[in-house]
Amino acid sequence: MPSGPRPFPSLISLSLVVAALLCPSTARACKDRMYPATFPVAELHGYAHAYVVRVSRLTYAVTFGQGEYSAPFSFEGTVIRTIKGPRLAGEVIRGATGSGEEAHARCPISLDEGKTYLLMLNGSGFTYALPRYGSLYVSADRPEFEGYVADLTKGSQ
Repeated sequence: MPSGPRPFPSLISLSLVVAALLCPSTARACKDRMYPATFPVAELHGYAHAYVVRVSRLTYAVTFGQGEYSAPFSFEGTVIRTIKGPRLAGEVIRGATGSGEEAHARCPISLDEGKTYLLMLNGSGFTYALPRYGSLYVSADRPEFEGYVADLTKGSQ
């Protein structure tokens, strides 16, 4: 039997939290999608819609700390540019991720209010389906954004 004092469970928990904060790559169980130099235009064929959207509102299926890691969500935004689909610039668009997709160790999509994204969507009507995993969505603040939009514009004509 080991001698000496045993650490308190809360101290062990605190140590794990600190380690996760200092080394986030070891705490993450999923992989972000790699961004190729050019957009793989063939991937566009798997989607009915492609828009540049400024996200104005996000609503999560569960509140943070109450369940799943990066929970499914719905969004509302404004179409800035149409790549593929019937929506026009200036129109409001709504979409949602689902909870039935398999992750295959990929990180779920994550959007921020007030940011602009290139999004590929499916479905029609009131709410479009935004794939939760594997979609090559990209924020306007990423270096690939302008090139991807140009690749898709050229590829969809």
